[in-house]
Amino acid sequence: MATLDKMTKLNDYLSGFWKIAYLNLLWFAFSLLGLFLFGIGPATYAMTKYYDRWFRLKEEPPVFQTFWQYYQERFKQTVAISWIQGIILAVLVFNIFNVTAWFLQVTNVLMLVIFLVGSTHLYNVMAALTYETIREIAQASMMMGLGYLHYTIILWTIVLGVYYLLSITYSSLLLLFGIGFMGAAIAFTGTRIIADFESDGKKDEENIKNILKGESK
Repeated sequence: MATLDKMTKLNDYLSGFWKIAYLNLLWFAFSLLGLFLFGIGPATYAMTKYYDRWFRLKEEPPVFQTFWQYYQERFKQTVAISWIQGIILAVLVFNIFNVTAWFLQVTNVLMLVIFLVGSTHLYNVMAALTYETIREIAQASMMMGLGYLHYTIILWTIVLGVYYLLSITYSSLLLLFGIGFMGAAIAFTGTRIIADFESDGKKDEENIKNILKGESK
């Protein structure tokens, strides 16, 4: 019986790895479908939304059909968000390499770090929470990234560390799992942050109820 359980767990792990590879392939295919300029945002949202259902809701719907559904779900908004991200990133990188004053370079580097941390969870917010406007989504993502900075630091340390190790050992795996692994890592971290956020919210609610009960006495 124990052996059967171990084989079942091993099969689940292997299925999970291949699912990440499949989502990675779909991300590239659907990004290409939108000529990247119109495809990266919707494909990233679709991948993140699937991961959210898998990790947070413990659901595993059909991959292709679900991906295609989410790719279309918030198409215009995700395209706009990807463009805004791209423009901000391009401006900051351009300034870092082209301004001559050292304090301006340092300022742009700091702004780049804040931007990367603050925008890490944009698609997590869209996938798991109920915010509708781009401004609300950006504010929630900034709160998740900076408010739970330790999670974000651990996330990017793991992602960059794995990418570095694969690049010097099995670089072909970067093509097979690269974007899919990063999406999974970000989505999993977002799931943990949302769980902590909901737990803190329940504690605050209980504290408020206890205070009100005490005042009523």
